[in-house]
Amino acid sequence: MATSATQAQLTLQEAITRTLDENPQLQVFPLRQKAAEAQRESANLQPGYTLGIEAENLAGSGEFSGTDKAEYALSIGSVIELGGKRSARTALADTRYAQIALEHEIAALDLIAAVTQGFVTVLSLQQQIEVEERALQLANESLSVASRLARNGAAPDADRLRAKAQQAQVELNLAALQTKYDVEKLSLATLWGADDAQFDRVSGNLFAHPAPEDFPNLWRLVASSPGIAILASEQRMAEAELALVRSQSSANVGWRLGVRRDQFSGDSGLIASMDIPLFSGGRNRGEEKAARAQLESQAYRRQDARLALRRGLYRAWKTYQQSQLATSFLRADVIPALESAQAHTRRAYEQGRYRYTDWLAVQKELLDAQRRLISEATSALHHQALIEQLTATPLSEENRHDQ
Repeated sequence: MATSATQAQLTLQEAITRTLDENPQLQVFPLRQKAAEAQRESANLQPGYTLGIEAENLAGSGEFSGTDKAEYALSIGSVIELGGKRSARTALADTRYAQIALEHEIAALDLIAAVTQGFVTVLSLQQQIEVEERALQLANESLSVASRLARNGAAPDADRLRAKAQQAQVELNLAALQTKYDVEKLSLATLWGADDAQFDRVSGNLFAHPAPEDFPNLWRLVASSPGIAILASEQRMAEAELALVRSQSSANVGWRLGVRRDQFSGDSGLIASMDIPLFSGGRNRGEEKAARAQLESQAYRRQDARLALRRGLYRAWKTYQQSQLATSFLRADVIPALESAQAHTRRAYEQGRYRYTDWLAVQKELLDAQRRLISEATSALHHQALIEQLTATPLSEENRHDQ
């Protein structure tokens, strides 16, 4: 995608693509996978060989002085691994490699969620700024009306002063929102490593809320998501570590084969030896108990993590539904009624039938409803992003592309 010094509008899909391509956190995983692959190759190696050189009766005293009666032996040796050590090492290395791939996928999902949350925050602030700009326009109109009526003696000058104070407060609110907007834009841009926000606005629909699946269907999606898969991977890791520790209970048998030559007689002979450690199983019993305890505790951690995921998904699902319902109700019923009430109250104030405080109260109710609408819509999108993160599935593909 061609970019200029400053991009006019940024979509959610563009933000996600940039982050997945350029975020430094994800660049670590290919290196970790290369390291795990190298460890897997090492784990699959057979025991190496050793070359031995021995000399006896060398530089002694009496008849053994010098090298005339020296005996030299040249041998080659290695060990025979027992107990399935090689297969246990390989299985553990394979599990580690697979777990890194899952961690990579989970990290990507977490980053997508972070981008989505940041994007929604910026989008929400754009809407809040628009509301405060309308509030400022309304405050300017109020000041104009109150000033005109005060000049004509149809209203007290206190109404003009209150309108002027209200205008100043709205200007302060607007300036604070603009500052927060700039900060959140930069925070979003840093997710793909940018030094500044090279976009003016984000493009999206704050009020596009797709209907979610029933909770049992969402939970089935979580059950097949990377978040659950990593728990199963950790269980397999603990099982592989226990198998490796068990394999260490069977001692390796060392062997050596070579030739010995008598320097004095010139004769040579074949030599062979074996080294068999004793009581190695008992010496490894403590490590095996520790690995078994780790495996058993992993099962409880997995169960606890599943319960935590279920709680989090249910909370996000219910909150999303509530925010979705509140958004719909505010847009369809509350705000239109307050807009009509505000227009009616303004006309009545100009005609001297209502006080300025009546008009100001309706203005406040309207602005509060508009601010709550944005808050509820923002909450719905934040929890939608959380549901998508937990299930690794968008609630609405069409809605995702629109944003």
